[in-house]
Amino acid sequence: MVRFFIVLVVFLSVTLGSIAQNFMVLRGDSYPKADTVQYYVPAAAAGGARCPLVVLLHGYGGSYRQWPSIADLKYYSDEFGFIIACPDGFKDSWYIDSPLKKGERYAAFFRETIFPALRDSLPVDTSQVFISGLSMGGHGALRLFMENPEFFRAAGSMSGVMDLAASSVANTSLARHLGKKSPDNVNWRVCSNMYNIDRLKSAGKPIIVNCGSQDFLIDVNRKFARLCSQEGIDIVYMESPGKHERSYWALMLPEQLRFFKKFVNNSSH
Repeated sequence: MVRFFIVLVVFLSVTLGSIAQNFMVLRGDSYPKADTVQYYVPAAAAGGARCPLVVLLHGYGGSYRQWPSIADLKYYSDEFGFIIACPDGFKDSWYIDSPLKKGERYAAFFRETIFPALRDSLPVDTSQVFISGLSMGGHGALRLFMENPEFFRAAGSMSGVMDLAASSVANTSLARHLGKKSPDNVNWRVCSNMYNIDRLKSAGKPIIVNCGSQDFLIDVNRKFARLCSQEGIDIVYMESPGKHERSYWALMLPEQLRFFKKFVNNSSH
């Protein structure tokens, strides 16, 4: 049985300027900390309609506040008719079940606590759920997608760390979860999207990957996209000028939302 606890759900709006922000705070059995999720419900839901959901994951060192500081999520929520939810990845969870930190199982926490809370507490059309993220969150979005394909219609990544060994914090943050980076440490391959493309293929659903041509992760993203294409995965790969920075992610977010919008009420996928 799926078991989750909602410690606090705030449905009243906290108004900052013209943007209404809503929060829920969740605690479950799979992670030692409570997770704050900031979310936006579109005006389209006012009449009782159920709406598609987009989950946005933040990057390394960030929090649930990162995406709202990059883009006007309330505007995009209304523009596209999506509920947009930003969970907290606890700065450096990498959205994985840590092989070394047995109490830090973020993937299980998402499956058992976060997703059920979003599904059951918000007016979500569960046939229209999408996930994306930036950097660490780009890796995490595809990771959670491949582990729970039944939850999602499609997934995306922006500047994603497709091979964890390519991360700039491989020897610090990731070593804490995976152990020392070495050819003999299988945790690095097991937990990297680059070496689990067969799981994406098994999901049989579309993905979109964006990376800036001046990003230090560009070679990793190009390789990932090439391997996906070779395996027949339904992938849209978009490369454009940009670095590993907020201004690039602000430009790419509406591109990904437009991609997701194509699959809303489209029974062909």
